[in-house]
Amino acid sequence: MEYKGRGIHKEIFKLSLKSGYLMKLLKLVQQDEELDIQIRQDYLNIYYEGGNLGKLKGEKSIEFDIDYFSSEDDEAKNKHKDLIKKFKKGDFKGYINEAKKVMKAKFDTNPKEERKDQHFLSLNNKFNGGSDYTILDLEYQVSTKSDFSCSYPAGGESFKKPRFDIIAVNKDGKLCIIELKKGTGALESTSGLKEHYDCYLASVGRNPKPFLNEMKNLLDQKKELGLMDFECEIKHEEIEFMFAYAFDKSDKQTQKNKFLDVYSTIGVDLKILWIEENEKFMLLDK
Repeated sequence: MEYKGRGIHKEIFKLSLKSGYLMKLLKLVQQDEELDIQIRQDYLNIYYEGGNLGKLKGEKSIEFDIDYFSSEDDEAKNKHKDLIKKFKKGDFKGYINEAKKVMKAKFDTNPKEERKDQHFLSLNNKFNGGSDYTILDLEYQVSTKSDFSCSYPAGGESFKKPRFDIIAVNKDGKLCIIELKKGTGALESTSGLKEHYDCYLASVGRNPKPFLNEMKNLLDQKKELGLMDFECEIKHEEIEFMFAYAFDKSDKQTQKNKFLDVYSTIGVDLKILWIEENEKFMLLDK
């Protein structure tokens, strides 16, 4: 499959979202303070508390993970079918409310803390909303078909496919790639700080221009669909990689010391954003 990057490239789908059948759904999601929406390659993900409330692929096509239902029998299959029927009939509000209820029950017993934090970060870091960063995208995985595919070895003859937690634009208009960590459990070795930075250098860092263009096109499309403030702009040609650390409930200074100890092994001066829950997950330069 040809690599096109983030964005809705099918004109019929784009037109439906902008002024047709799916515009009503888009408006409902935008008006719901609990929901976030992100553009992928020719589909949209609607997020609720960090989980995927719907993978939207067209006017009559949405996917909802059956594993969110508590049972694994025919009852779950029937409930899943009924939920999808709501969407196909155009009962978008009914679909959203029912999907939320199912996901909430699942998260009560199986919480996903880092995903949930990421979700609230996206909701609370909007343009002119008090944050120093406007989040443009989440969970961006570098494709092996892109012009900036990763050359960091993954064993054998294969290479890593790094996933960047947050793509944001800072208040000066610079595009930033932000690796988010919560707690000190995953700071080292695989998925640790150094490997994330090395993978960045071996992908976007070695060929930033096509990634920058992809993000500019994504920003323009989000503006076109009313998902991003028109004043938000990418003004610089360079990209900055940085870390964000969200404190868990253990001793804050102990966490900070551990993070800085591991961070020092990278050997480069990178920005660190310290995130406090009582600051509503704002990304702040301080």
